[in-house]
Amino acid sequence: MAKNKTEKEFNFKLYAVIVFFGVLAALIAIVYTTFTSRYTAFHPEEVAKTYVDTIVQTGDGYNAYKNSLLSKSRKYGDFIREYYMYPVIDRDVNAELDAVTDSDIPKGYNNDFYKGEKTLGDDGSLQGQLIDTMYPYYEELIAENGWDNYDLVFTSYFDKLVEERKALFGDDYMTDEIMFTALEANVRTYGEKLTGTEDEFDENTGMQISAKSEGAYEKAFGEGYRIVTEVKDENDLDLEIYLANVDEKALESYRISKDDISAVKEFVVKTSCGEKEAEVTVVAVQIGRSWYVDSAQTDTSALYSFAE
Repeated sequence: MAKNKTEKEFNFKLYAVIVFFGVLAALIAIVYTTFTSRYTAFHPEEVAKTYVDTIVQTGDGYNAYKNSLLSKSRKYGDFIREYYMYPVIDRDVNAELDAVTDSDIPKGYNNDFYKGEKTLGDDGSLQGQLIDTMYPYYEELIAENGWDNYDLVFTSYFDKLVEERKALFGDDYMTDEIMFTALEANVRTYGEKLTGTEDEFDENTGMQISAKSEGAYEKAFGEGYRIVTEVKDENDLDLEIYLANVDEKALESYRISKDDISAVKEFVVKTSCGEKEAEVTVVAVQIGRSWYVDSAQTDTSALYSFAE
């Protein structure tokens, strides 16, 4: 039977186009929701919570800065290199060069020229000894200051590292790798002193390289302890007042200007384990769609004595 041409025929092509864009829109919405829920920086309360939780769980104020203004415009490690490592590596080379005429003498202590016999012959044992030697100083530094004043920590730690390495190796050789290795090893050990350790074995030889140990948290709170961190309160702060008092030199070192900041919030973050509680007031600022902790306006000292 012939079709009645006056009837409207179903337009499959149009339907396919509508379905395609409908599905595409749904997928975009799903991806966007998933991305924003996982990307902490889009959620100021999560930024504040993560900053506090990173510190209280393992005493790791060092890595907590990855959620701060300091890490907004470039990699955290590059900031540390520029302001705290390179000045040490080049600490007094130029002064020494002024006293000699040999233009072949390199300008930085990260050159093979400065390697002594012990450095050339080290199989990693002396480097490990240096890390162990530095740990008591790191622990003392954090116990007295925490990580809120990163300038004090980095400057004091690296000055001490230069002193201890020269005493141990007998030369002036120094690189950013040596500095990062020692500091990050000490940060890890500090965390393990809080959390304890499990038996660990070398994956190649099967030999035990570390033994199970009880940490300060387990001693204080018991086996199976659980530290809970949550945002208790949130308030908008006056942007003009904040900008009038912000440290512009610090912002410049982060490659940020005052004009970049569009909003400021304050969060009261509570961390608890059993009856033990501590509260930290965290200031977070918005740049674009992302949020960052202003560490200069945040006092985390209570977190470093949480096990006491």
